[in-house]
Amino acid sequence: MHSVWHPWKTAAERYPHINIVCKHRLPQGIRGLLKGDTIWLCNTLTQAERRSTLTHELIHLDRGVVAPPLRQREEWYVDALAARRLIPLPALLRGLQRAQDDYELAEELWTDVHTVRVRREILTAGEIAWIDQHLDDMEIA
Repeated sequence: MHSVWHPWKTAAERYPHINIVCKHRLPQGIRGLLKGDTIWLCNTLTQAERRSTLTHELIHLDRGVVAPPLRQREEWYVDALAARRLIPLPALLRGLQRAQDDYELAEELWTDVHTVRVRREILTAGEIAWIDQHLDDMEIA
């Protein structure tokens, strides 16, 4: 059984010097921001959105600052890493067995819709084959 990723626990254990602030509204379109020793999470986010956004920002912290010409590519890569961390393949299978759309799937997986969509976009051929093979197998669920 895969364990559930806990970004808050990871932040406390690996980055005790980092402050996480959730009490301010960030500019439109910005859910989270890493600046210095602070991760800012927008106060309008749901718990699942905070979990997803904090994971994204922790991966930025792990990877370090990227030069402006590479930022768009880096954002995509960090999104992909966060989606894999937040949604292991068995959890995705269980969610697909229960959910009718990406919104229900996000709720089932305790993440946001963006992360669900990224995870589905980055499925490998082998992962797709495994899901297809087990989709009707409720023993895995």
